Amino acid sequence: MYLANTNMNRIRNNYYENNYTPHMFTNGKDSGSNTTNWKNDPKNYLNKIGLHEISISGYQSGNDIAFNVTSSSIKNTASGQDIRLFIATVMDLVKYPNSPNGLIDHHNAVIEQIVGDAGKKMSFISGVNYTETFNWSMPTTWVNHSDIKWDSDDLKVVAWIQNYTTKEIFQVSELNFD
Repeated sequence: MYLANTNMNRIRNNYYENNYTPHMFTNGKDSGSNTTNWKNDPKNYLNKIGLHEISISGYQSGNDIAFNVTSSSIKNTASGQDIRLFIATVMDLVKYPNSPNGLIDHHNAVIEQIVGDAGKKMSFISGVNYTETFNWSMPTTWVNHSDIKWDSDDLKVVAWIQNYTTKEIFQVSELNFD
């Protein structure tokens, strides 16, 4: 789905120093293209306790969504630490029969990063909730794209808090609108 939003994808590829697909990064670390790594690397983080919380609530009407993202931390952000909030609209499944790379089924395709491709810089104060409110509509480039097929029922929002310097993910949340 690189061609659906080349600017966003190029920025993310440069950030992770990636130059090929399929390729996975787990918590900012390179998991490569090995499906065994894709299954095993995330297991290293399953029992970790995070200092940040993030939640998403909202509703969908056709190709339009309205939602809130609330984030917090139990610890103040350290001086000089570059912590960012990312929010992406994602399509669970996109069918792309004429895809240049030959892959037809694209899972969890990012449509757009709502707060920008580099995220929104955050400075958390312990115990303070930060809430962002969004209204978003499916871009016309997706609605009118003749080569891809998708179902608006597969639309979701994913939000995460990340240390932009180390690439470590502190917390993530997903909202499926179904």
